[in-house]
Amino acid sequence: MVTVKRPQRIFSFSDHSQMRPKEPPPGDRLDAQFHELSEAIKTTQDALAELRRDDGKLNNQTVTEHHLVPGLLSSIKENLVNELAPFALSVAGASSNAVEAERKTALYARDAEAAVAVATQLVNGMKALRQLIQSKSDVNVKAADVADMFATEAENWANYSHSQADNAASSRDEAVMWAEYLAGPVVDASKAPAYIAGSPIGNGLYYQPVEGGIAGLWSSKWWALQAYNLVGAAGQFFLGPWPAGPLPGEQSPSTGQVAPSPIPPGSIYYDTTKGQIMVWDGAQWKHAVGLLAPAQVAHYVYNATANQQDFSGVDNNGQTPVVGSYPSDVFINGVRLVGGQDYSVNNTTNVLHVTTPLPVGSVVMWDLLMQPGVPAALVSAWKIDHLAPDGTAQDFLLKYTSGATQMDANVGKNSELQLVLDGTPQEPGTDFTASGNNLHLALAPSADADMWAVWYQAV
Repeated sequence: MVTVKRPQRIFSFSDHSQMRPKEPPPGDRLDAQFHELSEAIKTTQDALAELRRDDGKLNNQTVTEHHLVPGLLSSIKENLVNELAPFALSVAGASSNAVEAERKTALYARDAEAAVAVATQLVNGMKALRQLIQSKSDVNVKAADVADMFATEAENWANYSHSQADNAASSRDEAVMWAEYLAGPVVDASKAPAYIAGSPIGNGLYYQPVEGGIAGLWSSKWWALQAYNLVGAAGQFFLGPWPAGPLPGEQSPSTGQVAPSPIPPGSIYYDTTKGQIMVWDGAQWKHAVGLLAPAQVAHYVYNATANQQDFSGVDNNGQTPVVGSYPSDVFINGVRLVGGQDYSVNNTTNVLHVTTPLPVGSVVMWDLLMQPGVPAALVSAWKIDHLAPDGTAQDFLLKYTSGATQMDANVGKNSELQLVLDGTPQEPGTDFTASGNNLHLALAPSADADMWAVWYQAV
């Protein structure tokens, strides 16, 4: 039941207007007073809705016996009893007759029900007998179907076996024909067209020696012999995969191949343990790279000052280039330069000269192709892909591009990364930390900052 709210006066606006005539009525007090009135109206409407329907009539079950004048309900009941008494006596007589008739009807109903039960039992017995006969018939039909199915399947297998026998015979004949075909007789050039026309396989196959000039017809067998003469003998030098260098006459545990005895110099095998190709020099197995590669690359890295053109001496990794007669490759910020046009190298003074003055912070990578045994820089320099500050970020992913593939850097320690922010080198461990492909800055750079980095990967 809704409780009707009685509106109250919260604030005297007449007193306010008298005391402060130049000020407008306070808005918060107006809102409070309007809210008070709205609540009173709403609760009144809700209470009225509990009593009255939209059509103007009272809601159902609104008026109960507790709302009637005392004694009114008892007076109505007494009047009804007096009016209905004569009818009650008449109904009582008719009721006794009806009870007797109902008893007799019940007796007839029980007899009829018993008869129906007997008839139902007879009908069910007939149905059961009919179903038994039908099931026996179905079993016979299914047995006949199964027999037909097995007979059909046996016939199919017989036909299939016969066809396979035919195929085997055909394959045998074809194998014999190919054996004869590949034997390839020697055919004179004058008789070759007739031999081709009579060959059971297109264009025929024969061995025809070539003697000077254009001999006309070369068979596939001739080409096979030529291929064997060119590369066939090389197969004996590759011994396949081995977990360690094979000894003469030893058998591979994985492939079953037997190493020749003695092993010819120049024989090679793939070492599955080292993951390298090994070569037999006549006395021992050696690394193929050491035998085949006459040089190694020495890497030197410098950071240019403003307008710098000449580079020499100790580089960023403590290495000093010694040019001698070794050729050079030069990269500026990862872009390869053209020798003799974009740069020159003085072999006597060990100075690299770049034709165009470089902006401050440019990364110069100078590679020398050196003979084995000459110390080389044990690092590879990678220009980190573009880093884009947004004014709030302190963490960045370090990626670099090798060829056409972008890869994650794997920085081992802070000093491996050179970071330049707005032209100013940053101190590792203080201004930033780096690990794997993650870079963390002590302070977030501004959104318009120019930030770049070079990772010196240990080789």
